[in-house]
Amino acid sequence: MRAAAGAEYTFLSDPEGRLLDFFGVRHRGAGMDGGDIAQSASFLIDAAGRVAWLRVADSYRVRPRLEEILAAADKL
Repeated sequence: MRAAAGAEYTFLSDPEGRLLDFFGVRHRGAGMDGGDIAQSASFLIDAAGRVAWLRVADSYRVRPRLEEILAAADKL
């Protein structure tokens, strides 16, 4: 997929939602079909692979502002 998309980053797939549980962002039964979906969440991962910054919203309509993300990235 990476080559087909011409991307310089790695794509991840998690069909069982293990990362949703690991990060605590599984929204049970909230999918249109009644299935589980991810809560709106934004992460910055540092060079060591640790979560350096995280924002989880109660609504998919809520997203962190670009300035907030860039300020957090500048601190890494």
